[in-house]
Amino acid sequence: MSTPWTFRPDDGGWVVAIAPTERAVLLDVVDEVVELLGGDESLGRRARGASRHPLDALELEPLPVAPPDDPALRRLLPDASPDAEVSAEFRRFTEADLRATKAANLARLRAALADARTEVVVVPSEAPGVAAALTDIRLVISERLGVRTDEDAEDVYRLAAEVGPQEPSPRHLLAAVYAVLTQLQESLVGLMLGELPRARRERG
Repeated sequence: MSTPWTFRPDDGGWVVAIAPTERAVLLDVVDEVVELLGGDESLGRRARGASRHPLDALELEPLPVAPPDDPALRRLLPDASPDAEVSAEFRRFTEADLRATKAANLARLRAALADARTEVVVVPSEAPGVAAALTDIRLVISERLGVRTDEDAEDVYRLAAEVGPQEPSPRHLLAAVYAVLTQLQESLVGLMLGELPRARRERG
């Protein structure tokens, strides 16, 4: 994966060149995180609730919800309080919708990857969701790689740079994907932030 992995402005949106084989790897990673969140079921609940009154769409668990056992999923759905009972009760009110929101963002990213030919296109209206999805995937991979500090992250980037023509180990491949996602996320967020002054001027 040697491409720049940097979004650039193009025709009112942002694009990045990603080869089909590399997009296939990213699609697999997206699908794995969607599955980690509970698959497409949460997306279905959200779509059914979209046409109803917001209070009708609110779904509560009957009991407080315990934190996930998988530490990677817990990075996506962190405790809201150091108090276990408070956190479990908060999860009861929020976790289903949070899962659905994250799954919907991942679906936006997946659609952009799947629809691409030579370039992945992200329109401004979809950019916040796509950036959030990239962040969530990075969180999952960072947990799998044991990233806890800036030094750990630097070690991962060095590991990614070691990937060569030989068959990479699973850890090398995961590090390479993490580095790619970092570049994609940082470049997209940078372009979004660059648009803020212009948007303010236009509103003014």
